[in-house]
Amino acid sequence: MAAYVSPWRPRFLKLAAILIAGVALFVLALHTPKGVKLRDNFYGNRHCCDLSWPMALRVTYEESVLGHRFPSQVGQDKWVIFHMFPGVTDGYFLDVGSGEGTNLSNTKALEERGWKGICIDPFPTHMEGRTCQMFKEVVWNVPGHVVQFHTHGDIGGIADTLGLWKKEASEAPVVEFSTVTLADILERAHAPSEIAFMSLDIEGAELEALQGLPFDKYRFGAMAIEHNWEEPKRSDIVAFLAKRGYERVYTRVQDDYFAPVTRH
Repeated sequence: MAAYVSPWRPRFLKLAAILIAGVALFVLALHTPKGVKLRDNFYGNRHCCDLSWPMALRVTYEESVLGHRFPSQVGQDKWVIFHMFPGVTDGYFLDVGSGEGTNLSNTKALEERGWKGICIDPFPTHMEGRTCQMFKEVVWNVPGHVVQFHTHGDIGGIADTLGLWKKEASEAPVVEFSTVTLADILERAHAPSEIAFMSLDIEGAELEALQGLPFDKYRFGAMAIEHNWEEPKRSDIVAFLAKRGYERVYTRVQDDYFAPVTRH
């Protein structure tokens, strides 16, 4: 006969682990010069990514004690890993505008925890060690649309849709591309119908990229979409996704975060 396991045991073990992490941080804060930095890191994690204090404590412990890195721009990876999908190690992501794959990546930390996914960028850099399927293409709402693309690192983009960084990016060299849709890339990648996280950061062409997605075929558990405070683009994205069953649940600097309406 199988031994009885109390349903409270997993919860107790989780709380105990958090308590131990908290004590460790408290001791470090009192007895090492890193105390102020630890405290500031904790409050930064608490407020950057919509994290509860136990989760912020856990992130701070992982960073400060275990040496784990979360290289996303403004905490997108922490929001996904600790707020939306705690404990998940087999998720699938779609990183559109993946850019620098090591130091500013929204998905590298997910990959290091076992996630798989797709990275899309016409000029990716520092992808050493990454396992995502790489597509060096430009996405749009229709395939075969010829566009001029300014190659300016993390702020490069399609000439006709560049927004906040248009003046600076426009000084960079131009390369001509024939666009593809996200639907096409997902099909070629044999992506699952359930995609846990999408990061969308393509300097002003986010809405057009979304328009090339068959939302009746693919569902997303969470999205981080750059808006760069540009209107009416930002409001149009919110309205577009609302019609497809997603709501804005958080905002951090230049990104709006979305989740299915039924998720609370």
